Amino acid sequence: MKRIVHIVGTMCPGGIETFLMNIYRNLDRSKVQFDFIINYRDDSRDYCKEIESLGGKVYLTSRKSRHPFKNFNEIKNIVKEGGYQVAIRHSDNAFPVVDLLAAKKGGAKIRIFQSHSSNTKLKLLHKYFRTWMGKVPTMRIACSDNAGKWMFGNLDYTVIKNAIDIKKNEYNPDIRQQKLEEWKLTGHPVYAHVGSYSPVKNHKYLISVFNEIVKLQPEARLLCIGEGPLRSEMETQIKELGLEDKIILTGIRHDVPDLLQMADLFIFPSIYEGLPLSVIEAQAAGIRCLISDAVTTEVDVTGLVTFMSINEAPAHWAKKAVNLSAGYTKTSTYQQVADAGYDVTKVAKFYEEL
Repeated sequence: MKRIVHIVGTMCPGGIETFLMNIYRNLDRSKVQFDFIINYRDDSRDYCKEIESLGGKVYLTSRKSRHPFKNFNEIKNIVKEGGYQVAIRHSDNAFPVVDLLAAKKGGAKIRIFQSHSSNTKLKLLHKYFRTWMGKVPTMRIACSDNAGKWMFGNLDYTVIKNAIDIKKNEYNPDIRQQKLEEWKLTGHPVYAHVGSYSPVKNHKYLISVFNEIVKLQPEARLLCIGEGPLRSEMETQIKELGLEDKIILTGIRHDVPDLLQMADLFIFPSIYEGLPLSVIEAQAAGIRCLISDAVTTEVDVTGLVTFMSINEAPAHWAKKAVNLSAGYTKTSTYQQVADAGYDVTKVAKFYEEL
C-alpha cells in the first residue's frame, strides 16, 4: 500500500481541509493512504481523530513562523523516516514551497504543490518564492485556471477541481424541513455563508449587506457557518447593529451539508478566492448564490450564481439578494455538478494513481 503525505497548516474544517477529507473518505484505502503534517492540532475541532480512525497518521511540527529551521528539519525527517515518495503541499501562496524542499531533502521523488487561491496578503514572500516553482515541485496542481496562473505563471500545471460528495450535498426537502424546525427557522427567509472568520472572507461587508436585507425582510436570518480570529469583531458589529437575534454564528460544524439545506440564498462576498468549495456545495444543494466578482467565473457550474462587485453599496447587494431568493424553488442539480467534474469519487482516482 502506498502512503502520500500532505503538508498543511491545520486540519480544522476549512476549504482546503474539507477538500482533502472529501478525497480521503472516498479513496480506496487498500491501495493508498493519506498522512498529514500539520503545525496545530485541536481534537475537539479538527479532523485528526477521523484521519487516524481511517488509518492515517498525523505528524505535529513546530510552527514555521516561529521556528523556521526546526520546522524544515522536522518535515525532512518525517519524510525520510516514513519513506514517503509522494509529498503534496497545499497553500494559498508560494512561501510554503520551502516545505517541498524539505521533503526533497527527505527523499520524496514526487513533490506536488497544490494552489488553492488567486491572491494572498503575503505578497512579497509570494513573489519571491514563486520563482522556486519551476525547480522544487515535480508537479503543479491548481483548483482552477485562475489559481494556477496566479501561482505558477507560465509554468505548466494540472487543474484538479475542488470535488465534493455530491450526494451528501444534494437538495433534500426532508432534511431541509427537519433542520428548519430544529433551528427554529421555519417561516424565516434564511441566508447563509460558509467560511472562516478571516479578513479574506469579508464578513464585515457581509453583515452590512444583511443589515440592509433586514430592512427589506425583517424576518430574515443569516447563518454564518465557520470560526476564526475575527469572531469578536463580528460579534461587536452585530451588537452595534442590533442583529443579535437575527445572525447565528454557528462555530465549526461537521454537518455543513445539512445546514445548507435551510438556506434560501448563499452570500459570498470574498475579497479573493481560488475556487471556493462552499459555493460548489451550495449549488449542489440547489441554492442560488450571490458572490463577489473577484471569484473566478469557473465556480458557476449550474447557472445559479450571480456575481456582484464588493465595491457596490451593501444596499445594492441586499436588493439583489432579496430578488434572487424570492419565489425561487429548489431542484436537484446533482447531474450538473457531476458533469462539471466535481464528483469526488472520480477525483479520488487521480490521487490513487500518483
